[in-house]
Amino acid sequence: MKRNHWLTWLLAVPLLVGFATAIRPQTASASQTKKRVNITLWHAMTGPSEKALADMVTDYNHAQSKVHVTALYQGNYGDLQKKIMAAGKSNTLPALGQLGYSAVPDLQSHQLIQPITKLVNGKQGLTKKDFADLYPTFTKNMTYKKNYYTIPLNKSPRLLFYNKTLLKKYHLAVPKTWQDIANDGAKVKQDNIAALGIDAGFDIEFAGIAQEFGSPIINNRLKPQMNSKGPKAASAYFVDNIKKGYIKPAGSDKYYSGAFTQGKSLFYISSSSAIQAIQTHAPKDFSWGTAEMPAYKSTRLSAVGGADLMMFKGLSTAKQKAAWDFMKYSMSTKASAKWSQASGYVPVRKSSVKLASYKQYLKQNPNQQTAVDSLNIGVQQPTFKGYSAFRQDYITAIDDMFSLRKTPKQVLPDLQNKALAAQKNGD
Repeated sequence: MKRNHWLTWLLAVPLLVGFATAIRPQTASASQTKKRVNITLWHAMTGPSEKALADMVTDYNHAQSKVHVTALYQGNYGDLQKKIMAAGKSNTLPALGQLGYSAVPDLQSHQLIQPITKLVNGKQGLTKKDFADLYPTFTKNMTYKKNYYTIPLNKSPRLLFYNKTLLKKYHLAVPKTWQDIANDGAKVKQDNIAALGIDAGFDIEFAGIAQEFGSPIINNRLKPQMNSKGPKAASAYFVDNIKKGYIKPAGSDKYYSGAFTQGKSLFYISSSSAIQAIQTHAPKDFSWGTAEMPAYKSTRLSAVGGADLMMFKGLSTAKQKAAWDFMKYSMSTKASAKWSQASGYVPVRKSSVKLASYKQYLKQNPNQQTAVDSLNIGVQQPTFKGYSAFRQDYITAIDDMFSLRKTPKQVLPDLQNKALAAQKNGD
């Protein structure tokens, strides 16, 4: 599919090479680093997010004199994971890497990732107050098989974007439920306007919606349940409303954001990290807002995507402590708030939102308030060993359903079998 839309850079596809090259990698003179423990961070950030990460690293390096971090861009998440696997074979792993927590089971099975439980629980670890300050949706996925492996970094809940001009024109309100969206679709269809636009690659969103509709795609025992109540109900809802023309998938354009800003739908579901892109690239007269995801009956959830920081095997004790020191710094109150303001991702701590500087930021950027509020209903799906290989089957299956090439009854049982096979065979 074509990937030529202005929103592409925001979802970790490294298109802004010229700009990014100007700020990578971060280096220091020999006199600055000779007495420090030097560690490297491999990441997948581009554009403003890479600059925000570079600033965080610079701030950390200037804030203390024992550790020096060098941040190195390694391509998008897929490229980065491949390089980590290759580096594991050649014993050239960095100290830290930025990947989604869904990669943890496969990395752990290859003994490439370092458990950080002793560091988290140690004297320089996280206190009960720290854990209470982190949003629960993040702390839940810091662990795998009873060990801590990751800490949250760039995180973004799913939001409902809405066109204020169209809502006013048709005398409609921001929808509270999925049924409201369907009802609105019937009211605007005659003018060739959809109620809701959705992107291709809807895997993270679908997982959250399926859980809202009755059951997650993977349960807490790490067992796939792709053909359970939630995925069935969510699939039926979307397919039915796509057939009616109330919901429009992006198709070959991949992202529906352009069509949304052109007034082709009332609403649009995307990551909160799309806020900055829409602010930058939408027509100046485009009037829009953000709202929390619609509810199903009494349940309202927001799937959270993004990536985490993880530590790799083979480090000396000194480098492990140094890597942990930076990990802990990255999720400190002030660092997380500054990162959020610069990158567009949400802060990982509740106390960051309470800072005067962040309150002012939200006042100036009211659409970001919805992103912060959505963390209270945020969910991240657990994953299993073999998920990395399975994920493309999952994305393709949703695309097959939403393009009406296959029915949910054809797709979901097959998807469940593929998930079980992937889990059995590992990665």
